[in-house]
Amino acid sequence: MSDKAAVQVDEKLVREIALLARLDLSPEETEMFVSQFKDILEYVSILSEVETENIQPAYLSSPNKSIIREDTIEPSVPTEEFLANAPESKADYVVIPRVHVEQ
Repeated sequence: MSDKAAVQVDEKLVREIALLARLDLSPEETEMFVSQFKDILEYVSILSEVETENIQPAYLSSPNKSIIREDTIEPSVPTEEFLANAPESKADYVVIPRVHVEQ
């Protein structure tokens, strides 16, 4: 990895990443991740040695084209029929288990 793009991996960086990922790391885990992050960055730095001059970007390498069609309005399933297939409903809505838990 070049000096210009070098990332300083230390315990502070690992703690910041753990905070963003909402992970509660022990001091031993933090130390282990410092070593692992350094190894990962060193391994990925191999990519900087790949010759990419005059290489066509991957998004242009496929001959496939998107097929675009006109939007058409089609009738929907009647609400009563749809709700008849739902495990639980209330008024005109499907009732689902709560997925967001306050901390």
